[in-house]
Amino acid sequence: MTAFSTWLSKLKYGWILLAFAAVMVGLYYLFDSNKRTKPVKGQLLVLCGMDFVTLLFYILTFSLRISKLAKDAGATPRTVPRLWALLMLLASIGAFVAVLKQGAEPDEKFNKWVFALLVGVGSIFSVILFNYIGYYLSSAAFIVLVMYAMGERNKLQLIITPVVWCIFTYVVFYKLLFIKLPFGLLFSWIAK
Repeated sequence: MTAFSTWLSKLKYGWILLAFAAVMVGLYYLFDSNKRTKPVKGQLLVLCGMDFVTLLFYILTFSLRISKLAKDAGATPRTVPRLWALLMLLASIGAFVAVLKQGAEPDEKFNKWVFALLVGVGSIFSVILFNYIGYYLSSAAFIVLVMYAMGERNKLQLIITPVVWCIFTYVVFYKLLFIKLPFGLLFSWIAK
């Protein structure tokens, strides 16, 4: 384990969230103070938020273990997440430039701050629940709750979407990348 991954493992989620909030507030005021970015500050903040989360996932790849076989093959569990992070960053930079250069439509008035805050808090609780009910059940519950809060009432859609997401993440992470996502204390017997 490298010194960086050891330091990262000691870092608490609270500090990460605090840093994320501080960066986003700072960017809000930075974009709000510039007449060119002020009309599109919401779009730019979304892109910056995606970049911050992408950076977090990139940093987390340092804690993934690499077997000698994977190292010799040239592709490790770190390869695909890092490739995704790079592609996400490039797409975000392209979108950022397009918003500024191509005169994107000004932000619409956003009157759903309570909803946005609840989704943010819900995502934090979803991550906390990983340790207890596991990634799959926690993610499925979070997806259903957000879909319902956004007005989705089609029962088939409320069932199919989280199930497909869980199958997709299981195949990509567990079967292709050999990364075990947490099953939680409740379902720890499955991981054995």
